[in-house]
Amino acid sequence: MSLKVLLDDLAGEVLRVWPAEPRFHHRGATDLDRAVPLSLLDRYIDYDLLSPQYVAVVKDGTAVHPGRFSRDSKLVPGRVRDLIDEGHTANLREVQRSIPYLAQITREIERETGYPTYVSAIITPPHCQGLAHHWDQFTGVVAQIAGRKRWPLWKPVVDHPMEDYLSSPRTWTPELQQRLESTAPDAEFELTAGDTLVVPRGWIHSPHAIGSTTSYHLTFALRERPWLWLAQQLVGLAIEELSFRAALPPGGFAGGLEADVRAAQAMTIDFLERLEPAAASARIRAAAD
Repeated sequence: MSLKVLLDDLAGEVLRVWPAEPRFHHRGATDLDRAVPLSLLDRYIDYDLLSPQYVAVVKDGTAVHPGRFSRDSKLVPGRVRDLIDEGHTANLREVQRSIPYLAQITREIERETGYPTYVSAIITPPHCQGLAHHWDQFTGVVAQIAGRKRWPLWKPVVDHPMEDYLSSPRTWTPELQQRLESTAPDAEFELTAGDTLVVPRGWIHSPHAIGSTTSYHLTFALRERPWLWLAQQLVGLAIEELSFRAALPPGGFAGGLEADVRAAQAMTIDFLERLEPAAASARIRAAAD
């Protein structure tokens, strides 16, 4: 299992040097393709087995309001299928929660990489498009299972975006949209069944289905842990020290907090210098599992 299912021998290279540019690989038909075919996802859709909180429906860059396909935290029978028939893309998020085979793969990937991972199933009717230009705040490993999809990609315009900083929805501008629509992509891939594409975090993409059959792919979203995450975990260990649990003097908030910031800075530096890296790493690794 693990990344090798998606990338074969390329998985080892990817784990040694995390990709900064797109990587294409033809994996062929594998257990993944046989275990999670389009017919399986069709049954989830047609029997309304999905939770609305994990369903998004999009067409030409515009998302459908959940009220059009759900009510009282349940899917309205047949509504998602109707929208797909009308040319909308169905994004079934976190399908590893309900498909054991995908749960097993994601757990193995998480053990390999240390990165939280989830899987989205993307179903797009022929000649249609769901999301338009955007970038993701994670590295996506795209496994095409059925149909064909073209992936134009543009180099990042921001460095290492995160959910809370430089994310695509918060940073996008009309000027950037206009520029991308008038600029040829820096790379382009046409995925067919058995192909895998690694899309690094921040690379702009605008995929669309081509050909006469429905496109279906799985995106394994690997949420990389930045150095900030590790720094936060280190500082979080200070909770065991009484001085860090003591209350800030309320008067500081009225005076700008500068003196208290200096004191906290000195406390933090002292704490980090006293930390034993081996013991801290063991505790952080256990907490991340």
